[in-house]
Amino acid sequence: MNSNGNGLRGFALNMRRALTGPLKGTSLSLILACLPWLALLAWLASVSWFLTDDAFISFRYVRNLLEGHGLVFNPGERVEGYSNFLWVLELAAIWRALGAAPEDAAPWLSVAFTAGTVGAMLWWIARLPSLRNRGLVGWMALGLVCSSATFAVWTSGGGLETRQFTFFIVVAVVCLSLYRDGRAGLLAASASLIGAALTRPEGPLIAVCCFGWFAAQRMADAKGLRVDWRELAYLAAPFVIVVAAHFLFRFAYYGEWLPNTYYAKHVRPWYESGFRYLWSAALETGLYLLIPLAWVALRHRWRESRDGIYALVLLLIAVHMAYVMRIGGDHFEYRPLDFYWPLLALPAAVGTVCIGSRIAAFDWRRIPHSHRLRLPGARACALILFIPVIFYCGAIQGELLIEGARIDKRIWRLHIELDERNARWLLAAPGMSALAAISNDLRRQSIEQDVASRFAEHREFANRQLRRWQPYENMERGVIPDDALMAGAKLGIRFYYLPDLKVIDIFGLTDATVARNPVTTPNHQRAIAHDRQPPPGYLMERGVNFTAHPAASSEAEALDRGQYAVKVGPDLWMPFDSDDHDWVVASFAGHDLRIAGGTEPVGDYMARLIRDSEPAIRSTFDVYLSENTLTYVKEPCARADTEAWFFLALYPVDVNDLPDHRRQHGFDNLDFNFYERGVILDGKCMAAVDLPEYAIARISTGQYVPVEGGFRHFWEEEIRLEQ
Repeated sequence: MNSNGNGLRGFALNMRRALTGPLKGTSLSLILACLPWLALLAWLASVSWFLTDDAFISFRYVRNLLEGHGLVFNPGERVEGYSNFLWVLELAAIWRALGAAPEDAAPWLSVAFTAGTVGAMLWWIARLPSLRNRGLVGWMALGLVCSSATFAVWTSGGGLETRQFTFFIVVAVVCLSLYRDGRAGLLAASASLIGAALTRPEGPLIAVCCFGWFAAQRMADAKGLRVDWRELAYLAAPFVIVVAAHFLFRFAYYGEWLPNTYYAKHVRPWYESGFRYLWSAALETGLYLLIPLAWVALRHRWRESRDGIYALVLLLIAVHMAYVMRIGGDHFEYRPLDFYWPLLALPAAVGTVCIGSRIAAFDWRRIPHSHRLRLPGARACALILFIPVIFYCGAIQGELLIEGARIDKRIWRLHIELDERNARWLLAAPGMSALAAISNDLRRQSIEQDVASRFAEHREFANRQLRRWQPYENMERGVIPDDALMAGAKLGIRFYYLPDLKVIDIFGLTDATVARNPVTTPNHQRAIAHDRQPPPGYLMERGVNFTAHPAASSEAEALDRGQYAVKVGPDLWMPFDSDDHDWVVASFAGHDLRIAGGTEPVGDYMARLIRDSEPAIRSTFDVYLSENTLTYVKEPCARADTEAWFFLALYPVDVNDLPDHRRQHGFDNLDFNFYERGVILDGKCMAAVDLPEYAIARISTGQYVPVEGGFRHFWEEEIRLEQ
């Protein structure tokens, strides 16, 4: 390692030398030229700032760890329902040391890793030997990263560990690129790979690729099949020791070699979904341009110096793509691909400069004089070529980010169509109309199976959940009985703010039994990472007896939401349902318990309704009309059944009976979602809506998903009432 690289002074000197040498002008002018890119990234990141419900699953593990329960979701149940071990430990340390709760600390920790990632990329550009046009290449590479809307989305990270994983991979590649000839560099690369492996489960796959590349590069340097095993040991041995220790800890603590999330999410290979996911990402983010440009840079650098560092970049991406294709993609928009952009930016910029240089150096004397073109110099050609590259890499994803950021209404599954209404400027570019049409179709297919959900969807859902459940942050601890057990989905926010309530995840993330229940659903009907269901009778066997509802500020509001209500703080009530009235009365003795007018347990009511009544509608849900209440029942209950919105339109006999704001429409709108009014008991879904007192002539109901520009209906039926 060069001594000039030690310390901040050495870093500044090397940055100045590296950036000002090949490019005319001063370092100050180059820094000023880069500031707009950084400002663009900051703006895009602020527009796409969000939290996701899933992050709060890890946050609950953090809370339980600090409260002395261990790394568990439910105290007393050792199930590894997270896949970000190091992230959980970091957030716990920050909460303990600084008092910053995970929901506040996690986004800013992700921002810090973003700064570290960009800094590592710039250090790589500044120190990489034999890099021609260094200043121009650095400016282009920074532009490719900072203009990436996808990279910006994961700057706050939604509270997830995504950007930390990216940081460790980029640092490992930089260390192997610049410092692989020294022990310190190899140990630093190993430490970075350890951080990646403890952050995300695919970290070991990345490490194996790095080890293999290092051995191949060493053989290429030696021009023979010979590797210095001591060097390889410096790189691989620390990684193997630490990661093996983590596996041993997992087995000793949880009784499994792999996290429970693996069993819950991995059903079978799902190549068709993975292909759509990657092809959609390629069109949106310009991978179809970045990867060929990186290949040009690889060939150029290998011919000049037999350095295969760009081969490592392409190897990591190719192997990781194969992994992503096999698992079917991801629930979030391009989250596992996050490390692609900072790794590809440098070789893609080098490839652009190489092609520009070749164009400028072309021997135009071969062309008749009358047809010759007068071309600018190599750098000018590279800049001209860079304009369409950055446009086609960033335009679609940028437009999708802006359109998503404008969403300020209730959404469940969001699909944004790019068309003449919202992206006329984009479609005017050559070929962009066809690319946008293919992208629209791929995203439409993916969203139907909850693949590549946009950040705006997660932002709006989390905001809605926070409004409903965050007030429980101020509730008295110890009110919820120790033997209360709830079954539910969307485990994050509501159970983070109800830390004393034990829960069974009906999709198996935090439940080992559900996670191993076989799935027979064919791939084309699956919902990624949410395919598992409890075995028949499992919820009853476990003793599910409690369903909490969003916080209420008054007794009346609480009893409107649930069968029971208990006061848990000043102006704070917890509405809930239970199938065991005697248990409720006994368990909440001594607390301010209130009971709605009827005390019939929910399960008994459901059984009586099915036994004694005929449904007014037989469809995806059976709909019963009884006692001025509309009740929706389905058995068995699947995720798609509960996550689509229910629409409920009431047409009165006399339109004057409608509320003033609905009179002009001619019908009343009581749309709701299942988690507002529904319960899940022993695999059955039930939601009940009290109807208004006025005379109703017709009821129209069903389920729908909001999409850009309209709605997609799952089912729709009518009830006509005799008057």
